[in-house]
Amino acid sequence: MDPMIREWEFYFLQEDGYENRFIVAKAFLKFWDDNSIEKLDVPGRCMLGGKVFGREGFNDGDEIFTSIIETIERIKCSDCSDTQHDLMCATTISGSKYYFYSNDYNTYMFMMFGDLIHMDELNPRPYFYLKPKLHSSNLI
Repeated sequence: MDPMIREWEFYFLQEDGYENRFIVAKAFLKFWDDNSIEKLDVPGRCMLGGKVFGREGFNDGDEIFTSIIETIERIKCSDCSDTQHDLMCATTISGSKYYFYSNDYNTYMFMMFGDLIHMDELNPRPYFYLKPKLHSSNLI
């Protein structure tokens, strides 16, 4: 099985700008809310990060950043008998696949979703949605 990412978050490069971050986060939130949409072609550039499990070359629980994500798909569960299944699969531009549970995001992703839901905008301050150890990085 392909690797699983826990306590996930989307990461965005400064060079792609704040508008890219808003567009991608908003598109994912719409995808997440609408179970009739089975696949999201990511409308900008972002990476998936978090604690990885089952990835060759990494210890379980190591932090990882994927390459740029191309698509995110809902994984149907044939034996879940009417129970909503929130397993998703992100495919990167290099073809790697990473699984994650939609509700297993970290605190910073929670804050980003909250701002989108309640204010329909994101905080423009650099590093606002990032862990302190990433505040000197090229991420926003």
